Amino acid sequence: MENKLVSIIIPVYNVEKYIKKCLDTVLCQSHHNLEIILVDDGSSDASGIICDEYAQKDKRVKVIHKENEGVSVARNTGIDIATGEYICFSDADDYLQLDYVEYLLKIANENDADIAVTTDCFVTFVENKFSEDSRNTLQVLASEDAVAAILYYYIPIGCYSKIFKRNLLNNKIRFYPQLSVGEGFNFNVKAFLSANKVVVTKRRIYYYRRNNPASCMTKFKLEKCSTALYAIQMIKDNLVIKSNSLNRACDFADWHTHGDMYNWMVLAKVKDMYPDMYMRCFNKVRSYSFKAIFAPISKKEKFRAILQFIHPRLLAFVLELRRAYYQR
Repeated sequence: MENKLVSIIIPVYNVEKYIKKCLDTVLCQSHHNLEIILVDDGSSDASGIICDEYAQKDKRVKVIHKENEGVSVARNTGIDIATGEYICFSDADDYLQLDYVEYLLKIANENDADIAVTTDCFVTFVENKFSEDSRNTLQVLASEDAVAAILYYYIPIGCYSKIFKRNLLNNKIRFYPQLSVGEGFNFNVKAFLSANKVVVTKRRIYYYRRNNPASCMTKFKLEKCSTALYAIQMIKDNLVIKSNSLNRACDFADWHTHGDMYNWMVLAKVKDMYPDMYMRCFNKVRSYSFKAIFAPISKKEKFRAILQFIHPRLLAFVLELRRAYYQR
């Protein structure tokens, strides 16, 4: 497998504080045959300069400087020029286990799958213990089952922790340029729908940062909230496989997204500033929570549903306590 070229696409925007750690873990990957595509999306800090410095140090690094058009266009730009047999993604403020590429490539090839996914990652607010890879955690899913799994949040909705065969994407599977939130969710659903099969395991190989104050989801913005709800509607509208099971999974994902936006508004203390959006999310969470309890979801998601069935504010309260605990 060492002969297989893998393209790693990293959109870069004002991440000078974090990007060196990200790139150091990319350059030290145990799989060396890499094409590292850094798309500088009009950064106004030193991010673009840092990218150029790394390109001078390692010929595997390619840098594209472009005007700011958002993360979806940046990733699409990377996909369009990628030449690897496989494509994977990282965000520039996150970082990777040193066998990130090797492991995903290995399980994709061993199972002849178009996509390989690992569902667990290291995140802020979670105890960072290494997880051993166990054969009995590995599943090979058909296309429709993989879509249901991501809609029920068994699989992370972002494009990280995944590897895709480049020929699967062709010209038809891209990120929607108009989406700055929910773009990965839409991309993954489209890719899963087109895949021959998706191999899924649980090994932690990706470090997902939630304490970047410049992240697009750190400070509440009504436009971001509206975009997230629009993005989940796009998933429902664009399902090429129409089945009762997937329709129910979409309903759950819709409820979950409204719940995420509700919690965001409560935690940001902006509910009085945007009463219409607040009530829209509150009513959706309240009306569907009972159905969500009986959906085929994980224990964690069931706990969330129970809390929000009792009262939507309860989960936000728990999240407030968690944030206060880890910010001590």
